Amino acid sequence: MVQNFNIESEKPPFIYKRNPLVKHAFQIFQWKEEKRDYEPVGDYTLIDTEEDPELTEKTVMNIVTSLNGRTDRILNLKNLTSERLLYNIVDNKDAEESNLVTIMLRTHDGMGVSKENAVLKIEKGVFDGISNTT
Repeated sequence: MVQNFNIESEKPPFIYKRNPLVKHAFQIFQWKEEKRDYEPVGDYTLIDTEEDPELTEKTVMNIVTSLNGRTDRILNLKNLTSERLLYNIVDNKDAEESNLVTIMLRTHDGMGVSKENAVLKIEKGVFDGISNTT
């Protein structure tokens, strides 16, 4: 019992906050022990602004939950949407000096082609050591 309490009271490695400068965007932060503070490591920007804001935030919450290794806490979003969320990593060969990985998220309703939903830009290395199944 005490062990679970300690896990719950520890600072999570990753957190998110709404971006105060960009509507429909969130910032992702990682705890940096050497600075004893959270530092920004990425951002999630919604493209499909017709998406329900509750669904957008819960999607970001699931990404951060997965980054924290807490796949047992992933929220089931089936009751909020009938669309599948797909993604692809954008080839950044032209920007090799960039320290960011760009991930394009798309929604697909089962008919026709998928449509762009959001862009996740995150520092290279953040996903290192995280299972492909999360």
